Amino acid sequence: MKRRLGRFDGPNVIDAHVAERIRMLRKVLDIKQWQMADLIGISSQQIQKFEAGRDRYKAGHLHLLSQMFGVEIDFFYEGIPDEIANMSRSERDKIIPTENQKLAVNNSSATEAVFIDNISRLSEQQLLMVNERISRLTDE
Repeated sequence: MKRRLGRFDGPNVIDAHVAERIRMLRKVLDIKQWQMADLIGISSQQIQKFEAGRDRYKAGHLHLLSQMFGVEIDFFYEGIPDEIANMSRSERDKIIPTENQKLAVNNSSATEAVFIDNISRLSEQQLLMVNERISRLTDE
């Protein structure tokens, strides 16, 4: 009988946040799940598991994805509220979304959908300009 090192109880809120940031980039860049899976050497079903919150990205995946997307690994962790980042895992796992939090997520998803729709209509030159402006903002 093989002994497993460590125990995986599924992704926590930080894992879900990282997966959401990766999904957002994938959609903005119009990369299909199967294309991303091929690029990092896993199955498209595994990408579905990551995005559905049934599994979490490994460190090696994050490294490959940061190179593929042209972002620092820190990008995937941006936006995690400090109070969540500073909690222990058991404290994070006890978080149950309130109705207000669920509403905020729904509004965020609607805003993201509009953003993705708008950005997908831009020409390649316009996308380069947007990327340049975003780079300048993040450098400040």
